[in-house]
Amino acid sequence: MALWVNIRRSVDEAVLHKERCIEVPSIPTRSDFWEGGWFEYPDKDTALDALEQSGVVRQVKCRLCKP
Repeated sequence: MALWVNIRRSVDEAVLHKERCIEVPSIPTRSDFWEGGWFEYPDKDTALDALEQSGVVRQVKCRLCKP
C-alpha cells in the first residue's frame, strides 16, 4: 500500500495520508521541494522518513484515514 505526504510550505506543515484517503486528489499535482506538493512513497518506513526530513515544523498524520 502506497502512502502520500502532502507538504504545504505556506503553512509549514506536512501530512501523511493512506493511498485511498479522500483528501488525496485523483490526479495529485507534484511540485518541487521549495513549493511543496503531493509525494508518493511505496511503504510506511520511507514515508515516515520523508515526513521527518520535510523541513517543516508541523508533521501530522491524517485524522480521516489514520495511517
